[in-house]
Amino acid sequence: MLRIGKVYYLNTIPLFEFIDCEFVELVEGSPSELVHLLRRGEIDGGIVSSVEYFLNGDNYCVLPDISISSKRKICSVMIFSKKPLWEVGKFFITPESLTSRIFSLYLLSYIYGVKVEEVKSREEADAILLIGDDALSEMQRGVYPFVYDLAEEWYRIFKLPFIFALFLFRKDIVKSKHREIHIFKKQVIHSIRKFYNKLRTGEIYFYSDHIGKYFLSCIDYTLTDEHKKSLFKLRDIVRLFQPIREKNLPCTWCL
Repeated sequence: MLRIGKVYYLNTIPLFEFIDCEFVELVEGSPSELVHLLRRGEIDGGIVSSVEYFLNGDNYCVLPDISISSKRKICSVMIFSKKPLWEVGKFFITPESLTSRIFSLYLLSYIYGVKVEEVKSREEADAILLIGDDALSEMQRGVYPFVYDLAEEWYRIFKLPFIFALFLFRKDIVKSKHREIHIFKKQVIHSIRKFYNKLRTGEIYFYSDHIGKYFLSCIDYTLTDEHKKSLFKLRDIVRLFQPIREKNLPCTWCL
């Protein structure tokens, strides 16, 4: 049995919707919750914040060819602000993602040159960082006058896609479950292709055109050489905030 961590956001639907593996058990949670399960060995692998690879890379290998990444925009990882970013003082950061937290702090501190105070309440904040379904919902509400797409900011700086999540597996289970991981990867790629085929032909329909455009125009599930270049950039940014254990890229691959 493979115990796989699945983020409960809309953006993981294509990865899992059409998987048919009797030996796979899905465990749902936020990106940060799944990281803790993975560290404790309570799941074998999962789609988790890409920053976790740099923090504890000695323990993991990366499933090749698959990620949750952006095109030029991601549309579901956003800073909503009452002020322009260069005037932000108090900042609320969702606790659900390691990767978005690191880059948003880098963006404010090193690119916009502001010293922010992290606060625990959305109400007292000048700006808030939301991800996943929360960000999509807040975008629909249209309350905040200033909205910044984190992937668009990344692309503006580096001209590369942003990798929000990777499929990480614990190295200590790869040998014993190599065949299952290989089958699982094929199933995920099949699920992504089937999802997009059905979306384009209208067999899959969402309640909002905004959601359909999100899947077609914003999100990317590949892991190419361009994405690997972006991982180098992310690794260097993580080092500004925390010591990291994995120094070698490209990644250690599972297969």
